[in-house]
Order: sequence, then structure tokens, then C-alpha cells
Amino acid sequence: MIVSNPALPDSVTPSILASADLLVTKSAFLAGVVAPETAASLSRLMMDTDARFSRIIDGYNTEPEALKNALNLANQQSTLEKVPELRRRIVTVLAHHFYLLQSQAFSDAKGAVAREIIHQHLAQLELHPHLWSLARGLARRHEEYRALALTHRTRVSEPIGGAQPSRESTLSFIDFMLEVCLEEVDYMTTVLNRGQVREAVMHVFRTHSLLAEAGIRAEIAPAYLALLIQGPLPRSEFETFTGLQPNEACDQLCRLIHVGLAVKSTSKSHTLEVGIPTWLAQDILPDFFLVKNVVRSPLP
Repeated sequence: MIVSNPALPDSVTPSILASADLLVTKSAFLAGVVAPETAASLSRLMMDTDARFSRIIDGYNTEPEALKNALNLANQQSTLEKVPELRRRIVTVLAHHFYLLQSQAFSDAKGAVAREIIHQHLAQLELHPHLWSLARGLARRHEEYRALALTHRTRVSEPIGGAQPSRESTLSFIDFMLEVCLEEVDYMTTVLNRGQVREAVMHVFRTHSLLAEAGIRAEIAPAYLALLIQGPLPRSEFETFTGLQPNEACDQLCRLIHVGLAVKSTSKSHTLEVGIPTWLAQDILPDFFLVKNVVRSPLP
């Protein structure tokens, strides 16, 4: 079912427009400090955790089949090119998300599908949602999210495109969503600060039991940091970077690959890319996973 974008309120407050502008600036800065291959690894991590965060938000597990058509639906619904300013396009996307939560467009998995659609729209606006987790932010503030989503509800018998939420409820929801987005972008910008990442990685290589059991030596941490921060390296350059003798460097690299910290590039032969397994992310992304799981009734 195709649901048209709702009309925006006649006036959007200057504070909301300023927050939308800030989201553009901050998300662009975040993208600039992360190597593309590191960004891809972080994106896979975000995707893996979204299901857990959705369960916290919605109170139930969403079946994968319910999300299959979300991308097509997002493309069908997208009329963003008709909105002249980027900041107003962001506001339109958030208003549309609110409308989807209000309407009867989806009989199952309404919240998860609506969040998949907003993720695709934020990506279309080049806000780099693969580098920060809106789902995490909403899981952390799930009570506010649900309360705002329930402030206005289209009646079951009412046709889609009927009564619209009030100006006040729409603007309150948009303001809340922008606040959550900015919190998550700020969080990832902070934890991916090079100094903080370097300290966290060095600590992991010195103390993590998994690395000790795998026979991985602490002195190769700088070589791993080079992969993480700078991006792919030729295998020979990585081995030289370790400072070890050739046989030792080769052995250590094999061990890194075994535990998932280094990955052979699929596009370039003899080239290594970074791996960020969940167990490492728990150390270099402090508090990322610390969202309490709760049981509640699903959104009506």
C-alpha cells in the first residue's frame, strides 16, 4: 500500500530547522573521520543490533519477512525531491515517520517497518545512518517515543490520508526525533575519536582473554589501528608495520584473521581490511549495547 507524505504544518519552528541543519553538519563530520571500509564494518554491526533494539522499542520480535518490502515502499513513497531545502526534507521524513506510526498502513510490524523506511530516507538525504543507530537511540528513550507516537491515532475505519495529526503533536515528535538523531551522531563521533579509539584498542590487545588465548601479541595493536583508522593495507605493508620478523608477522596476521580482526579484501588481492567483531565493539563502543530489554504490549 502506498501512503503519501503528510502535509507539514504551516510553520516549522526555527529551532527545528536549526536542529536539522546541525544534523547535516554533524553527520557529515562523522562520515569524514571513518574510513569507508571501517564504515562498512560498522554498518554490518548496526544492522545486527537493530533487531535487538527493535524488540526493546516494540515489545516483540519482528519477523524478517515483514521487512522485505520496506525498501520498495520507501522508494515508492519518496517525494523528497519536491521539497526545496535539505533541512525541510529532513523534517518531511520525520513527519512521514510519525504519520506511518499513526496510520493503519501496516497490519503487522508497524514500528519496525516505519523505522526501516526512515533509515532508507535518511540514507537518501546522505545523513549516513549506517554510521549511527537511530534504533539504539529510540530504544534508550522508548517510553518517550511510544508516548509521542500514541498522541494521535488514525481510526481503523478511517481511510489512509484522512485526518492528520495536530500541528503541536507533529512538531513535538519531529523535535524529539531530531534530538535522538543528534544524540546518536554525537555518541558515535565521541567514541570514534582517534585518541579514544587508540586507547581502547591498545587496552583490548593488552588485556582481552580471547586475544591471549589466540596467541595474539600486544605489540601488533598499532598495525590493527592502521587498518581501523586509515583503511585497507597491502598484506606486505601490514606485516612490515608489525615490526616483527617475517615469519612471526605472517603467523600473527593469520591469528588476527582467525579471530575476525582482519579480513582479506574481496576486491583487491593481497590486501587486508579491518574486521570489527561484536566482542571488540563492546570495548571500543562503550555503552553501545547497554540498553535494558523490557517486555511491553506492542504498538496498537
